[in-house]
Amino acid sequence: MTSSSTKNYAEVLNSLKYRARDLEIFTTYAPEQRFITAHVSDENLSFSVADEDGSVFAMALGKDPIILLCDRLSTTLNVIVDLSKYVHRVNWDFYSIDTDSFISGKQAEICKDESEITQLLKGHARKSSVWPGNDEVILWGGKRIDGQLVCVGALVKWRTGQVMFASIATHTDHRGKGLAQELVTEMLTSIAAQGISHVGLGVFAENVSAKRAYEKVGFNLVNEFSSYAIR
Repeated sequence: MTSSSTKNYAEVLNSLKYRARDLEIFTTYAPEQRFITAHVSDENLSFSVADEDGSVFAMALGKDPIILLCDRLSTTLNVIVDLSKYVHRVNWDFYSIDTDSFISGKQAEICKDESEITQLLKGHARKSSVWPGNDEVILWGGKRIDGQLVCVGALVKWRTGQVMFASIATHTDHRGKGLAQELVTEMLTSIAAQGISHVGLGVFAENVSAKRAYEKVGFNLVNEFSSYAIR
């Protein structure tokens, strides 16, 4: 493959058909209706997407990818970025899993009391990315001890169609008991029963305990990233 730029979404999909990891990242983070442009070469992939607020998000994958003009940027870990233009925010990892092996397991308790979920998140996970009332939420799952909701998580459907875990939180008094791992497993069974065959999640790189729990469930690391915002 020679290096090329394109504004044709289908052309990007075709270029990546034998590059499973890059294809998964592209189809997860680039909705066709908001796709702007992409640059594809044998070892690198860069693409940009227009967000609803008018800003531009871009990803740059590979060892030496082109950095497209954008307001927010995620790159493969260790890609050199001009820090006079961008400020580093966080490092994060992207995982995914197929749900077919979970179809016959125990399903999660579905939580519908939004005030109960909100109370747990406000008290123990204030930086959660998704909250009750968000339109993209498919379902909230939970775990209880003596009737009290002590662990919660959401499954959301993005504009790309990708289903993702979000806002997985455990009450501080009940961490280290494997509750999040149990909840994620049960939610995978619930979503498999709805015919959804593949789920992803993003997690902060420094959250080693969470990553270990997801890996025990069976999640596979797709890629490691650094995120930046324009100065």
